[in-house]
Amino acid sequence: MTDNTNLPSKTVSAFKEDPYKVTSQFLNNIDTQLTCFFFHQGANFYVFSYKSAGERRHTFIDTGDPMYRDRILSILKTHQINPDHIDAIIITHRHHDHCGLADILAEKSGAKILVHSNFRHFIEQSLGEDNQSSLRGFDPSRLQKCKVDFLSPSKENPSVRIDNIHFPCLTDALQIGDTGHLEILACPESPMMHSPDQLMVCYIPKKQTAGTKNTHGNTLPADHILFSGDLWLMHGPLFTHNFRHLSRNIRLAYNRMKGAIRGEGPPRRDPRLQDTQAKEALKRGFSLIQVMPGHGEDFLGTRMIPGCFLADRDIIVELGYDMLEKKSILRSGDLMDRVATLREKAFATFTKEVDLWQKFGYTINEISEFLVRIYEEQNGGGPLVKEDRKERRQQIEETLCRLRDSQNKNNSLKMLAESTLLKFERIS
Repeated sequence: MTDNTNLPSKTVSAFKEDPYKVTSQFLNNIDTQLTCFFFHQGANFYVFSYKSAGERRHTFIDTGDPMYRDRILSILKTHQINPDHIDAIIITHRHHDHCGLADILAEKSGAKILVHSNFRHFIEQSLGEDNQSSLRGFDPSRLQKCKVDFLSPSKENPSVRIDNIHFPCLTDALQIGDTGHLEILACPESPMMHSPDQLMVCYIPKKQTAGTKNTHGNTLPADHILFSGDLWLMHGPLFTHNFRHLSRNIRLAYNRMKGAIRGEGPPRRDPRLQDTQAKEALKRGFSLIQVMPGHGEDFLGTRMIPGCFLADRDIIVELGYDMLEKKSILRSGDLMDRVATLREKAFATFTKEVDLWQKFGYTINEISEFLVRIYEEQNGGGPLVKEDRKERRQQIEETLCRLRDSQNKNNSLKMLAESTLLKFERIS
């Protein structure tokens, strides 16, 4: 992945075992550090480290899968994270791969655990044999011995509007050293949700003062970080292809089949139909933002992707058809003009967004690096997603070629297009 000149610099450690990658970056100043743990099996977790009362303290977002119960303390020690000094643990939702180590860390540190109020049922319910098996030995009732804050939306904490969708704030801002704060947001309720207690966390940096390293003088969109849990993913959960992986899939398939026989609903819900409004809001609501997902690696969130680089399936949906409609419909005579209009609108939106990035204070080189990262990240996924991303890559190239060859654009934009296209050629 391409390093971005305006994003915080990172150090990266790569391993064959889990976690397969650990990154570390300093935020705003050298006193606050974000360490990101990425896993093939189980969910990612993230740790803020900062000075408080002269001591290095930590705040966690998720804690990882219970399969690491015997390793979690050594993993943290390797990366200079003292589990005795944890202030808070924020859990994005009840699935065991996200919260399966919360009891260990909370009991060792005395830290409070922050969860959505709907999480309470998960802790207090009686688990059947099938549920106990699917939790990989994690017993949610252990959390009853910990200090758990069940957070509910309230009028005292107004919601945050993202692309006209309201995400309720669950508590006051949580301070992270002297560098910024965390906002904890509930996912809006939906007929089909990934989990009824899911929440997101947004890191908001403090406005900088003169003399700091950021040459722009204040915070910028890409200085903000969204921890999206399983709500917004670039890639789904990753698993290594070994016997444990095969055994797990067989067990899950068996449990789903038993549930279907008992009339407990379909064996598996289509994840594309979960939280559709919220997910679309996140995709369209940010000019730029760093996204730290529950699974897969971090990526750059931007409304350019759904607004400017349209795959055929994007256009089909925009025209009001089902996403699985045959793409050949776009070549029908009565739709060709509407398709051309959407392409023109996408190009105009792209140039406006680039102009906005320049007004924020980003240089042409920084904008070029953003576009390279967006291009690189439109890659992989399942069969349909992979096909869409390949088409979006093509649209990025075609958009920049048009910008480079346009007679009506200024030289700086032409230079942006030319330099970015040259960088694309070096991407394998």
